[in-house]
Amino acid sequence: MKMVQIGAAGHYAYALSTAKKYGLAFTGLCSAHPEDRLDRAQRELAGYGFSPRVYEDFREMLAREAPDIAVVNTVMAKNSEIAAYALERGISVFCEKPVATDEAALAHLEEVYHAAGLRFAGGRKLCFCGMFGIDYLPHFETAYRFVKAGGLGDIRLANAQKSYKMGRREPYYSDRALYGGTIPWVAIHAIEWIQRIGGLFPTAVTAYGSTACNAGNGTMEASTLCLFSCEGGRMASVSADVMRPGTAPTHDDDRLRLVGSDGVLEVRGGHVYVIDRQGERELPLVRPEHELFEEFLLEIIGEGICRVRAEDAFSATRTALAARLSQDTGNTVWIR
Repeated sequence: MKMVQIGAAGHYAYALSTAKKYGLAFTGLCSAHPEDRLDRAQRELAGYGFSPRVYEDFREMLAREAPDIAVVNTVMAKNSEIAAYALERGISVFCEKPVATDEAALAHLEEVYHAAGLRFAGGRKLCFCGMFGIDYLPHFETAYRFVKAGGLGDIRLANAQKSYKMGRREPYYSDRALYGGTIPWVAIHAIEWIQRIGGLFPTAVTAYGSTACNAGNGTMEASTLCLFSCEGGRMASVSADVMRPGTAPTHDDDRLRLVGSDGVLEVRGGHVYVIDRQGERELPLVRPEHELFEEFLLEIIGEGICRVRAEDAFSATRTALAARLSQDTGNTVWIR
């Protein structure tokens, strides 16, 4: 199988170890925006033994290389256009999140994905996957398995947190039109947890955001808060920020709290804690059998199922964009 990469602004590294393990031919690399760091990507790819040909235009690269997989991770505002272009040509896409930065682009991407899946149904399966690789860390895998086994009963409330250090950000993060905003960029992880792990389906959102204390990064929101009404009278909150102190021991601080009829689960500090009829305890961590890109690849070749479905990426993006709209307008927004 052949793969190519378009852009170098995201988590392309999720794909590299699996690509090497399965002997994929990494044949092309292309920038789609001036801020794509191809030099950095080339050095990292070389560490895995890959030396793809560098192209100036992604359309030419896709035509010449005819890959099975395109890794798409340029500046966020361009990802949906490129992903749709690849899908229309029967190329499976591993895409940075948010997979779209506006509702029209998301609707188009979904339409193209479903139409292309039907058109190329006779051959290898056409797949689309968002880069939610954090889900495959042991603490989130452990929480996922416990919840899906029914350990919490009926989950009624979720609280999730995604906090990053600001660090040194590329200039495009100072322009929300390019990176999409902190809710679609950072909060989307926590939104995806409450939806995919917690099983909650937001129907309306009231959200807030502030550019204060953003270290001079233009229109970047440094802190955000989303309040969700969910199906069946359930509810959830998500906070996201890039204000974690530089002295903190880790770059990120990920937390998830799920409250169910049979117990409460908390993910914090890389550990999972449960309190239920058996009392309070820490769950032993389990590791997934495969990482995200490996599951994606196995589904393409018909030997497995990727648990982060295309619909999960579309739904989390749709919810995040609704939250951003609420933040911008000051109104509660209903979610399709």
